[in-house]
Amino acid sequence: MKLNLLTAILGLGFSFVGIFAFFLPENFFSLLPAYYGSFNSHFVKDAGIAFFSSGLLLLLSLKIIQWRLPLTLGGALFITLHGLFHIQMLIAGMAPTWLDLATESIVIISPAILTVLLFVLRLREKSS
Repeated sequence: MKLNLLTAILGLGFSFVGIFAFFLPENFFSLLPAYYGSFNSHFVKDAGIAFFSSGLLLLLSLKIIQWRLPLTLGGALFITLHGLFHIQMLIAGMAPTWLDLATESIVIISPAILTVLLFVLRLREKSS
């Protein structure tokens, strides 16, 4: 039950971010720090589609039990790779301040870690 709650929270959160980025790309981009560069509507909408897809796959994993593990993997893939990319960017010095570092860690890296944890726990659930 706790895994289903985590799945629902992550799935709804990623879906919301995706819808927000796709339909209001300028508003979404205005929330990002300046070190993300200049606004590119196509890029922001692509990110929105990726986040929405991840969220939808996680939510579908709650309904289609026999496909739970592959749907969770599909939902986790972009989120995990996105988090790893941001870790690499942080190591390279992307975040100029401690506040930026904390924000990146909370907003991007923490959800990626939770998504990896969800997949690992679903994998263990399937094995037992």
